[in-house]
Amino acid sequence: MYFLNGDRTYIKPENVCSDLSLQLQSCIEQLEKINSGKRIFKLNFFVDTKSNSEYDKLLKDVRAQVRELIGSDMLISFISQAPLSCKVIVEAYYYDPESWDCQMLSEGENGTALFRNGTTEILLGTVHANQNSDCKLNAEKAFDELVETFEEAQFPLNTIVRQWNYLEDILGFDGDEQRYQEFNNVRSGVYGNVFEQTGYPAATGIGMSHGGVLIEYVAVKSKVVYTQPVDNPDQVSAHNYSEKVLVGEECLLKTTPKFERARYLKYRDKKMIFISGTASIIGEQTVGIGDAARQTEVTIQNMQRLFSEKVLAALPDEAGNPKFGHARVYVKKREDYAEICKVVKQDFGSLPVVYILADICRNDLLVEIEGKVILE
Repeated sequence: MYFLNGDRTYIKPENVCSDLSLQLQSCIEQLEKINSGKRIFKLNFFVDTKSNSEYDKLLKDVRAQVRELIGSDMLISFISQAPLSCKVIVEAYYYDPESWDCQMLSEGENGTALFRNGTTEILLGTVHANQNSDCKLNAEKAFDELVETFEEAQFPLNTIVRQWNYLEDILGFDGDEQRYQEFNNVRSGVYGNVFEQTGYPAATGIGMSHGGVLIEYVAVKSKVVYTQPVDNPDQVSAHNYSEKVLVGEECLLKTTPKFERARYLKYRDKKMIFISGTASIIGEQTVGIGDAARQTEVTIQNMQRLFSEKVLAALPDEAGNPKFGHARVYVKKREDYAEICKVVKQDFGSLPVVYILADICRNDLLVEIEGKVILE
């Protein structure tokens, strides 16, 4: 993590033609090679799983292998999204232990890490619910765990600055209720008006093949940190969407997705913008329906608007020169991968990018991209 004097790196298997278990083993064995000077505290496994039983077994095996190799507590998220270049990719987050004290408050499915530097505290973690096939019940369980975690850590909910929401079968229905809409309703109920003064977190809401509901979060509590929402003038804020773009005509309740397009964070000399999962939407309508390349172009333009000169000039201090840090590209259809990759490379060049096969929160969206911008 940038503000922890660290960053992230992507680990791919050395032999992408081997089976899944060997690819997982290859990625885990590489962890020891990237620990020079910094310390890994979080691993995201993006894995192609075929069933919930396979998901549960692989997650258990991975936890055991990581513990045996590393010998220390670590946050692990197991995300059922197939990488487009192999069967598994690992995203490793690291920090500088000379600058930050790290305490693992809990581990396992609901792992939590607390970082301290002086009076600044940063809470990172995961909550996971995969107990039944109903998205609403899983979402309620996950948010119950989230609220309990924050209460125990003495963090107000409105300290969340970045959130990732992974939903199994995001576009499916439980009876008449669309699953993503069910999740949004639960989130709205938990959030209430606690973000009224601060604005919502930057967030990604994305599908996964199995695993129920998985939520990751970054929260910051500090008197020397400044943070505020960042808007794209070309897009309606998601939390202000009209009902006509919310899915599920039979739904009894339809609340809006509670997140900001991006969020600015300043801690001492470090300044950055978290860019939420971004898609080809102008106003609140999808643009480029059926055209993956066009949607990728519009998505990148939307992201660029979030750190344009006009937007940066509106920040309360000197922002510095924007440098795009990394990107995750979520691709709905495997057959669009090459076309999407070509457009991304034209704009981002050699930027570290990982391509993931995942369903997106609207039927007509073919690509979604998230990332961060460092302001130096």
